[in-house]
Amino acid sequence: MDTLTADFGRILGRIKPVNGFNNAARKTGYGPLLADFAALHPPVVRLHDTCGKYGGAHYVDVPNLFPDFSADPDDPAAYDFTLTDLYLKPLVEIGAEIFFRLGVTIEHEPKKYRIGVPADMYKWAGICEHIVRHYNCGWADGYHWGIRWWEIWNEPDGLDPQIEPFGPPNWLGTAEDYYRLYGITANLIKEKHPDVLVGGYSSCYILGRFENGKWTAGDTSFFTGFLDHITAPETAAPLDFFTWHGYLGTGNIDKLVTESEFVDKTLARYGLGHVIRIDAEWNCMICDDPQKEDYRTETYINLRNEKSASHVAGALYLMQRCPIDMAMYYDAQLWCEYGGLFHVPSLRPSKAYYAFRQFDRLRALGGWCPSDQAAGIYTLAATGAYDMFCAANITDRRREIRISFKNCRGKRARLFITDADRDDECIGELPPEGGPVALTPYSFIGIRID
Repeated sequence: MDTLTADFGRILGRIKPVNGFNNAARKTGYGPLLADFAALHPPVVRLHDTCGKYGGAHYVDVPNLFPDFSADPDDPAAYDFTLTDLYLKPLVEIGAEIFFRLGVTIEHEPKKYRIGVPADMYKWAGICEHIVRHYNCGWADGYHWGIRWWEIWNEPDGLDPQIEPFGPPNWLGTAEDYYRLYGITANLIKEKHPDVLVGGYSSCYILGRFENGKWTAGDTSFFTGFLDHITAPETAAPLDFFTWHGYLGTGNIDKLVTESEFVDKTLARYGLGHVIRIDAEWNCMICDDPQKEDYRTETYINLRNEKSASHVAGALYLMQRCPIDMAMYYDAQLWCEYGGLFHVPSLRPSKAYYAFRQFDRLRALGGWCPSDQAAGIYTLAATGAYDMFCAANITDRRREIRISFKNCRGKRARLFITDADRDDECIGELPPEGGPVALTPYSFIGIRID
């Protein structure tokens, strides 16, 4: 039996906003948010693949906001902000920060329509600057929402022949084409709007490939080439944040550590240690046999059950210990095959939903405290208005642990569990100093001490 100790007398720092989302849960792109989604208090919502293929034809993507590339970028009539405005307004109203991806939605199909290099990079950059102006400066009947985060493109390095038989799904240009587009756009936006943050590039494969049982640094030349470009005096460009994507497999959420430490060390080597580090897309793709031909069907089913949920909870805990400043789960949209927060069409919250509900409570407490972990068991302790200890068992075995609490102030410790049979259900109490706990397979618990 493993003994896991949490010390509520030591605060290591504030709990980070790693419980953000890509997009929002709502019945329609222009309608209100689901009340259960708003109740998660998302700290940030990233806009990518918003409302389906080609950005639902009218949302977020640059070709949707500026449909005729031959038009005059200075003419407000050349833009169509209507539905994107409606998409953003409820998110602003609940206090979520907007993370606006300037680019296009992924295209997996045999024919590619909008992922090519813009015909005129300077004009494309000017269009993007006007989009910022609309949302932050009131231009074109716009708003003063103070959107800080502006991401330039998405996954220009993304190509896996095993799952992309029709070629690159996000960028048809060369690496150098992307570097140039980024530099032109980032410099213009920062010149006109010095208070916003610009970054990219949402790397699809920051660590190359999964080889010999682990993720390793394979061909990372796109990343280092990008950093070479933006730090060279003749092509210098601002980078306030760097984004990458980290999808996690069965029993392998430690990939978060490997990825984030690699990003952190590489940025530091280029003198960019100040850059904000963001895992802009992540999810837990759980499959008993990832080698089988139709493994994706199983992973999509598991997104809403205890298998993925326990991994999601463990990942949220683990990110607190990694050099990750912010993260966004992919995806909150109801229609999306990666949308693991709700059952459709009932709109009943999934088990993964409860992992985010628990983490929202942790963040509300404020400070995180030291706590032990064990193989296959991830933990996070927090203190504030009360003390809370959480643990996730991402294995398929029942795990017996003994929990020891130090410096807790409360007198009553209630135990809540989410597993195959229960959703955030209180199943009893422990002495305030701790005690033995049984973690069922693929489960996570929260112990509230007040």
